Amino acid sequence: MEIQKLPVKRHLPVTKGHGCVKNKCRRNLDEMSIQQFSDSSSQSEGDGEEDSNDADDEEYQQPEWTGRKRPPLVYLELGDKIIIVRNEPQPNVKLEDDVQLKTKMHKFLGLIPSRRKLYNPAVVYDMKPEDIENINCVVNSSHASAEPFTPSAEQPIRPKTMMTSTWSKLNLSNIDEPTPEESQAKSKNDFELWSIAFSFDQCTPDLHKEPIDLIDLPNEEQLAANCRRHKSSVPCLERHPKFYGFVRSLSPSISLNMCHPLALTYRQNNFKICKVALAKVLFNIFNHAIFHCGLQVPIVWKHAMHTRCTCQLTVDAHGKRRAKILLLRSIKTTAELIRCLLHEMCHVAAFVFNRELGHGDNCRRWAYQAKMALPEAPTIEDNCIDSFKYTCTMCTRCSYGVADLSMQNLRCYYCQFEVSVKNVWKSEMYDWTRSDPTMTPFKCFIWDRYLQLGEQGANTHSTNMALLNEEFMRLNSTMD
Repeated sequence: MEIQKLPVKRHLPVTKGHGCVKNKCRRNLDEMSIQQFSDSSSQSEGDGEEDSNDADDEEYQQPEWTGRKRPPLVYLELGDKIIIVRNEPQPNVKLEDDVQLKTKMHKFLGLIPSRRKLYNPAVVYDMKPEDIENINCVVNSSHASAEPFTPSAEQPIRPKTMMTSTWSKLNLSNIDEPTPEESQAKSKNDFELWSIAFSFDQCTPDLHKEPIDLIDLPNEEQLAANCRRHKSSVPCLERHPKFYGFVRSLSPSISLNMCHPLALTYRQNNFKICKVALAKVLFNIFNHAIFHCGLQVPIVWKHAMHTRCTCQLTVDAHGKRRAKILLLRSIKTTAELIRCLLHEMCHVAAFVFNRELGHGDNCRRWAYQAKMALPEAPTIEDNCIDSFKYTCTMCTRCSYGVADLSMQNLRCYYCQFEVSVKNVWKSEMYDWTRSDPTMTPFKCFIWDRYLQLGEQGANTHSTNMALLNEEFMRLNSTMD
């Protein structure tokens, strides 16, 4: 039931203002190549429908709300290109500290006339010629002092050749010695691979090389459980001087004689038949080597989508960030599968671990970590366009992202007003944003109650809005 619009008041009173040993999942990426996995897949809840032909499009079911419990308020930090999801609003926001917000709030409450100032060319500051000359001097001097880019002579550390008892269990007796041509081709490919990785490292800004915040990583017990589920994939991360790495061996250009033994099954069988199983193995490899065994995300195969791959990001009834990866069944090559899966895993990690929606700094940090951990993996590019625009209805801050959160109870992290979500095209991404004049039930409630709080809160906008949001949610829950 919606709250009816309240009658407009003409006069308002003005108030005063892992299977791994403990902690191994958090080691450096170059030390994480050999750890224990388990035979069962990481995609614990969404794998059932993937192997069934009768339920191809059956989706992974997130935990349902229990009883009359409603999802909590989700606060979105807006203003930058990429939004950040928060559980709590920004504290101690005072209207006196933000003149623009105070003006908009007073216009909304009817304390001042709601009209815009007209442009007056007479009051525009006319810059003197000597001021322009000074600015030009400063700009020219700054360009002259800029140092040209010189790549560092230090080469990135290459992963060491790792041989464990796993290799002794493999039957390598039927594999012929590589020919001189094959050995020469492998040396050339290895050199090209490390050259690309070195160039990528040099071209990556230092900002994206910073350590990633892993405070939201699962606890040690959950990480260890995830590692145990990956046990069967551990040999795929081992390196042998006579063979290519597992991911590299999936390429059709690699000789079968020098292909990683565990990749032969996928090379010799029809890709259409084995791609579901291969996706699970690749997920386990990436999750272990790059994402600290922290992801537990279902993979769902779809018959029809607008893109080859995507991820669904949501916040559940308990405020937990959850995700699932959607892949199109018409993916036809291993290269496309690897690129799509790794791309979406970077998005999921940035959302689940770093609260980020889109190609932000954390998503790029995960992409950098992926390239450094597995140089044979494809480079993750910023080739996906944000699909949604999130705009605060009061302070008009806006940002972009890839998740449709329109069904959530969204609030602005700064001013705690409603946040609207709408589809956006690339040509519209940087359109100027105005306040939404539509009077929603939430706006009617705030308009009627904000001034009535008076001194009850703590004289801060944040406290007053927190009280009103809580009351509004409670009122809505009783009316449902």
